Amino acid sequence: MSSVGLGFDPVDVTGLFVDTNLLVLFTVGRVNRGRIEQFKRTCQYTKTDYDLLLRVLGKFKTLYTVAHVMAEVSNLTDLSGPERLQARQVLKEALSVLNEAEMPSARASDDLLYKSHGLVDAAIAAVARDYHCAVLTDDLDLYLSLMREQVEVFNFTHLRAAEWGM
Repeated sequence: MSSVGLGFDPVDVTGLFVDTNLLVLFTVGRVNRGRIEQFKRTCQYTKTDYDLLLRVLGKFKTLYTVAHVMAEVSNLTDLSGPERLQARQVLKEALSVLNEAEMPSARASDDLLYKSHGLVDAAIAAVARDYHCAVLTDDLDLYLSLMREQVEVFNFTHLRAAEWGM
């Protein structure tokens, strides 16, 4: 990333786990950058945020996910018409490069975060611990919980603010 430092050397972790909302941003941006600010699931982001996300992703050799997250991303990228088909293709291509960690729902539900955060966030936390990967999220509750557990985690909102010089 040009002006945004992550505060650590990416070689210190095995890779990066990107949360659901940011993968939705990635997908919508790949389909049509112009839709980012109009699409109901990404209207809180800008094209500049999409560019920042791409730079962050480019810092890591390995990107992690779990089936729970990808199912949510698929459901949340409910674009219409030809864009829906493009989104499905983008997801298919992403799945070919993402390292999909195996995380059975029963195991995720045993995680400490399950009761307070639900199944998907519990799965993210478990994978981050198991694989020693960092997590990129814009979910403040997940960010704070992972920070308390000393899991390497980055809040996308903080990266956005740093990009703006704040």
